[in-house]
Amino acid sequence: MKLFLLLLSLLFISSSYAESVRPERYIVVGVSGFGTRRPENAWQPSAVHERLPSHYRIENSYKLVHFAKQSEVNEVLEEFQCHDGKQNRKDLGLIIMANSWGSSKALKLAKKYSKLCGRSSDLFFMIDGVRKPLFANGTKPKAQQCFSFYQRKGLVRGKAIKGCTNVDFTKKCNDMGYGAVNCHIYVEWEGARRASQLVNRFLKNQ
Repeated sequence: MKLFLLLLSLLFISSSYAESVRPERYIVVGVSGFGTRRPENAWQPSAVHERLPSHYRIENSYKLVHFAKQSEVNEVLEEFQCHDGKQNRKDLGLIIMANSWGSSKALKLAKKYSKLCGRSSDLFFMIDGVRKPLFANGTKPKAQQCFSFYQRKGLVRGKAIKGCTNVDFTKKCNDMGYGAVNCHIYVEWEGARRASQLVNRFLKNQ
């Protein structure tokens, strides 16, 4: 609880500092990991889809999967109307939540957005990020503020990311008696819940 309050404080400090240049509305994107399909072909629920924020200053939301086509990524980017490294929709910002295998696709989205639009995504949440086939994803995203929620049990796990705010759930999993698989699932849902809370607070307090 104390750590979560600290995260909120860090978010408020950064938000206050950048208040004069912050967008008025946002596009939010959730990129799911292994075992999930597109929402219209639901197979297994994804926390970054189910808990993707939808209130306050959100103009549109996208639920992508780790195998999303480039055309789907481009559809997100078209929202910002970017040309020659400049963003014409200056009132729009970008918030990304990614879980497990979805982290690599989300990192590519953030990188392409930065290149095309000349600014970094506003918030990026990596939730137990994993690179294919089974490597912890420690790549720092192109983002003004980034968070990594992770655990260190078994092969399928995330890691702390230098330059981001990091939250390690390993002790919590151990206290609850979770093995590696259940810990990964727990971090997916609890991490997405906390990320959603942080996004809503970020948007509400603009």
